[in-house]
Amino acid sequence: MRVILILDTSYTLKMVKEWQLGQALESRKLGDYFDRVISVHPLAGLFESLGERFGEPVITRLDESHVFVEGKIGVSRIWRFIPPLNFILAQIRLVRLLLGMAREAKVDVVRIGDPYYLGLLGLLLAKLLKVPLVIRVGGRYDEIVRVTGRPMMPGLFKFRWIEKFIERFVFPRCDLIAGANEDNLQYALENGGRSEVATIFRYGNLIHANHWHELNIRESADNELAEYGLINKRFVVTVARLEPVKRVEDVIRVVAELNRRGHLVKGLIVGDGVLREELECLATTLGAGNAVIFAGNRTQEWLASVLPRATVILSPQMGRALTEAALAGVPIVAYDYDWQREVVVDGETGYLVSNEDWMGLSDKAEHILTHPDIGKKMGENVREKVLEMMNPARLERHEQNEYAKLLKRFSTKTDADLKAVKRAS
Repeated sequence: MRVILILDTSYTLKMVKEWQLGQALESRKLGDYFDRVISVHPLAGLFESLGERFGEPVITRLDESHVFVEGKIGVSRIWRFIPPLNFILAQIRLVRLLLGMAREAKVDVVRIGDPYYLGLLGLLLAKLLKVPLVIRVGGRYDEIVRVTGRPMMPGLFKFRWIEKFIERFVFPRCDLIAGANEDNLQYALENGGRSEVATIFRYGNLIHANHWHELNIRESADNELAEYGLINKRFVVTVARLEPVKRVEDVIRVVAELNRRGHLVKGLIVGDGVLREELECLATTLGAGNAVIFAGNRTQEWLASVLPRATVILSPQMGRALTEAALAGVPIVAYDYDWQREVVVDGETGYLVSNEDWMGLSDKAEHILTHPDIGKKMGENVREKVLEMMNPARLERHEQNEYAKLLKRFSTKTDADLKAVKRAS
């Protein structure tokens, strides 16, 4: 029996259910490779109402082989006026719970989703459990900090230099480093990761099944498009959190510019976040208030039906959603940023422009609008490329092989250490 403990702060269980992200959780089993999975969001309390942020961790059984644990940010609402102590006590309670669950289940490996708080927590658990530590790197963190102007986790680490110190401490101590793509893996190697334990775990097996359906059998999007007056209309779309690093403001600038040039095109922005009100004001200021549509967060079924109807996908900075967009068979115009160059081959699967050059995005989007035959071919090409790059079955086999090699390597090392101890005694 193989068991994995996964620490990840991407989504709470509520988010997973609302946005139909169940495949991302199901993929953690790697088919039948892991017999049991313990998924943990240590900081889930941050996203709860005030009364639910404190108390005992919440354990939810997803199925017979998978439990989801959500940590709180304090042990009691009474102690909320001394948040550091309240937080520390809550996390100590969580660690004790996880150690008990992990020992009972005989966890074989710990996986973390970032090198910061999860990195420290994962290292602690892996050392106490005497199991290997895996990290999946999902960003070029220095660039995110540059754009946002603040540390990755300002609530916990007030200065970036502290985070850099933690990065340099955690990366070399990981027994397997898996980048979500080549660029993210390179970031880990540039910051202390060991190349001999490096690999890539791409997004493919995290993607909802509807995105893999052939375009001609996907559900009609007429009702969804009618809601926004987009039936038989040309529109560009982006799917992103409304946060500084995603540069959604550039999509609004592009829509305004295209309309200024005489192209009657709408802009559909799917996602939500702290910048929504600011971005709505920007659209109005640029005279594009009626052209930009904020659709908020939508389900995977909604996305899989609507994306293929877009004229152009604009991607200043898209993560997993770039895969979903490519599978929609729509030409992509993107910044040459992070991993996007791995999907967007300039002139073949879309257009790649210099990072933060929103006028370049406008020019290339206009070229597709005025040359629909080119756009159609690019859309076909990008879908074909991603069908191969992100093939779920192949990626699943790759991850299984990497874990098998890791566990064999770690077992050999542990056996050697035990023999050395016996000889010394």
